[in-house]
Amino acid sequence: MSNVSNYTIALILCLQTASNCVISTVGQYIYAYYLQIYPTSSNTTQNLTKIIIPSYHRLKVVNNVLKSCLDNTTSNSSNGNAQLWAQEQSADLFFHINLWNSCPLIIMTYILGLYTPKLGRRFVLIMPMLGTTGQLTIWLSILYFHLADYWWYIASFIMSLSGSTYVLNFVMNLIITDNTKEDNRSSRFVFYEALTTTVSAGVTCGIGYYINWRGFADLYWLSLGLQILSIIIVIFFVKNPSHIIDENTSLLSSSIQNNGEIEIKESRSLRTKCKNYLFIFKIFSFKNRSYRKPTSLLLILFAYIFYLLAYSTYASFLWYLLDAPFCWSSESIGNYMALSSIACAILSLLGMKFFTYIGANDMMICLFSHLCFALSSLWIAFAKYNWQLYAGLLISPYADYQNPLTISMLSKLLEPHERNNAFTLVAEVTTIITSFGDSIFNWIYEETVGNFRNFTLLLAVGFSIISFILTICLIGATRRMPNENRVSFAESKPLILPSINHNIKHSGDIICPSLLYSSTLSHPSNQNSSQINSIDKTIITTDDLVVL
Repeated sequence: MSNVSNYTIALILCLQTASNCVISTVGQYIYAYYLQIYPTSSNTTQNLTKIIIPSYHRLKVVNNVLKSCLDNTTSNSSNGNAQLWAQEQSADLFFHINLWNSCPLIIMTYILGLYTPKLGRRFVLIMPMLGTTGQLTIWLSILYFHLADYWWYIASFIMSLSGSTYVLNFVMNLIITDNTKEDNRSSRFVFYEALTTTVSAGVTCGIGYYINWRGFADLYWLSLGLQILSIIIVIFFVKNPSHIIDENTSLLSSSIQNNGEIEIKESRSLRTKCKNYLFIFKIFSFKNRSYRKPTSLLLILFAYIFYLLAYSTYASFLWYLLDAPFCWSSESIGNYMALSSIACAILSLLGMKFFTYIGANDMMICLFSHLCFALSSLWIAFAKYNWQLYAGLLISPYADYQNPLTISMLSKLLEPHERNNAFTLVAEVTTIITSFGDSIFNWIYEETVGNFRNFTLLLAVGFSIISFILTICLIGATRRMPNENRVSFAESKPLILPSINHNIKHSGDIICPSLLYSSTLSHPSNQNSSQINSIDKTIITTDDLVVL
């Protein structure tokens, strides 16, 4: 059981969501910066100190810089070349930023996820907050002291060493799962995602106007303060469970059965340790279980992978809005994001209530979600007017159900002691796909913006169709799955390993709105006395003993 109150979880979630929404504006700053230093246009190149840094070092984007895009739609002025150059440079910078943080981010996500029971959820929850604090500190130094571009890479690298928000999401998923009953878990995931989108709506709406008024610097100071406040809340209000794994006992130790008794054997050889690191994939084993269950798990995972690929294509969506024919300012982008968040919060929640009312299962909901993702991306790809983008918000709120329901579907097919490995794998897959995906799709946009600027959106349509097909296969695979292959806590007879100075700890997770930006989830406390705390105790059944 979690020792974290519902209010604490909700507060952390809201603080992190607000901070992440502020952080998402860095693309606008970088784009405006490049637009002003365009080297070959004397008309668009302006004094950086005068335009970007007014008195008191308040970084501000002047509307007339972004409005130069409008001239490109009615004439062949040099503004068109400046616009194209700024987009290419911005996409290239983000490509290298993501490339710099990809490898350490993947490694740290895996390590922190795998060792969460030993390190403690509170410690792992604080790590990404510390990384974000360091990143924001460097960003402010860049803004005030005009540091070279490689400092953006350094800030990103420091952030990646903390596992970023992927680790935060992973731990929060554990908390949500631990503290919800199976019959209301899916709706609870969607509810907390709706909460984050509601918070984001208010924040993003104000951000656009604030940028036009005072610029970026104050916002980054505010985000830094929110991170520090979150750390303080975690330290004082996030309690670790009473049962924890002994620091002297190897977390990834081999389990052997000797004369009917279970022993813990320290894994010391390099070969054994390597096998233990691959223990995470045991959930897909066909040994001693029906083939339908591992097949269903794999289909869920691959449907989620292609959903992430579709989602990653939106890494360049900001440049899409800043370019002709839309030429949006910070204020317009803020309004659109806010309305998108509100639509997502309300319509996605109402949609989930409707699906629950008619008795639709998670797979049918995901099937509908992939269809909406494909239609929404296709609509945006060929949009020419502002109203068409806003009309697309009637579809996009239903396009993101795969994100919260993946964990719910996996948890219903897995034994309690298997979930930590499954959630670690999901966090690692999310990190790999989004890290490299953001880099690759920014690079693709950079190469295609001149002739085929909606190419990445069409890729999103293709990936969504693949997820749609995989979900249909999943429905067929689970239709005749025996009931015994689904977890039944009443029938399960877990064996709790002998606790010789055992230890364990706790943690959390996050999400920012709409299909264009984000991802996080969070949660409350559980009143399920019949369930064994699956993540916080080392539990195995006699059918799942592993001999390494």
